[in-house]
Formats: sequence, structure tokens, C-alpha cells
Amino acid sequence: MIRIRIQLPPARKGLYEQALTRLRGVEVADGPNADALISGEGVMDPCVPCLLDRPEGIPLSQLKALASSSASVMPGHVCRFFPGIRQVQQRHAGGHLGEPGLLRIHHWRPEQQPVWELGFGEVDLALWLFRAMPVRQHSLALPEYLQLHLGFPNDGMAVIDVAANRPGSDPYYSLHLIGSEGAAYADDHHNAHLLMDQRGTRAVLQGRNERLAVVAMMEEFASGLREKRAWSVTLADSIRAHQTIQEVANA
Repeated sequence: MIRIRIQLPPARKGLYEQALTRLRGVEVADGPNADALISGEGVMDPCVPCLLDRPEGIPLSQLKALASSSASVMPGHVCRFFPGIRQVQQRHAGGHLGEPGLLRIHHWRPEQQPVWELGFGEVDLALWLFRAMPVRQHSLALPEYLQLHLGFPNDGMAVIDVAANRPGSDPYYSLHLIGSEGAAYADDHHNAHLLMDQRGTRAVLQGRNERLAVVAMMEEFASGLREKRAWSVTLADSIRAHQTIQEVANA
């Protein structure tokens, strides 16, 4: 049994507690004697493996310090673990799409949130799917809107469109990856009419459930601990995403 202590604000802690109830061989540890830690403030004990929640909010200098230390850290890149995103990546990794040419992502949120932090996960997906750092970039940044164009060494391009404080109560998400031999997409309006009016953008069915993504992410974290192997996402990935965002912001 792997005992995991959660050191997060109540709402975020509740999300992880619900996720852990769906996993076998894992339980929440209330006391200090835990096998692993989930934290949003960095590593408390370098001897205890840690899942770092929301690395987009951690300063780049702190991430670099963690990466150069002896601490065992898996950054919580939740975007990689949504069911639809995982299917797109599996098709791409299996060679079914060929060379990636165009990645288009729209991510609109109804709540107030810094758009550069909102774009962190989408930039990470672009670097992950293209398996490279961008060599060209362009951005349009407003207080509640951000559009990024990232050009990659293979002449492929990612167009990322994020917005915060949108009308309505539901988020909107879509991802399309077009390759030389095929295409794949993930969105939150499968089998639904997408409605856009004064109440905002909404779909009858919401497939982009964060809880499912956190469950899948925690499965990877627990499996890495159990099998004593490296995790599929590393601090180097977080650092690359942060660096890309900073380069685009300063361009």
C-alpha cells in the first residue's frame, strides 16, 4: 500500500482525494509518515517523492533548482492525461499520423485566470507532440486573451488560443493534430450541439473532466513509485514549457 499525503488548499485537496479513491493500492495519509507527497509549494522533504501540483504557477528558477537537486519530483502536467489527449498522443506515437504538421488548440475558461498560466499546459502539449522546441514564435497577448503561433524545425506549426473570464459557466476545449498521414482531434462536445450565445459557449456533454485526468496522472505517479522507474513527465518538460512561454512573451 502506497500512502500519499496531500498538502494542498481544501478544494484542490478534495480533487486529489476523490481521485485516489479510484486507485488500488493507494491511500491518503493524514500524518507525517507517508510514502509520497502531493504539494503545490515545492518539495518539503527531498527524501520523499513528490507530485508537484500546478507547475505553471511555480517560478522557473525554483523548477531549475528542483531539477538540479536530489529530490524525486513528478510535475503535475494534467493536460497530458485527459482521455482525449491521451488517445491523440497514442495515435501519434504509434505512427498513424505521420509527421505532425499543424496543431490547433482552443482553451476558453469562464473563470478569471492568468492567461500565460492557462497557456502553460497547451504549450507543453505542443512541445510533447512535436517532440522539439520551437524555432519561431509569435504572440498576441491581452489581459484575458492569448494567441500563440509556434513554428517547429520540421516546418510544422502550433496555433494556441486561450481565453479567461469568458461569458457563461462552462469551459470550452478542442485540440486538432494534422499530420502527413492522418489527423486526430480531442474536444469537449462529442455528441453535442455546441451553443454560442449571450450565455457563453457550452456543450450538452462535458467530456473534459479534470477528475478523470487527475486519476490517470495519479496512476502514473503511483506506478512509477511501485515500479521504481522514471515518470513519463519530468521537471525538464516543465522547464521547457516555462522557457518557451517566457521567450514568446519577450519576443
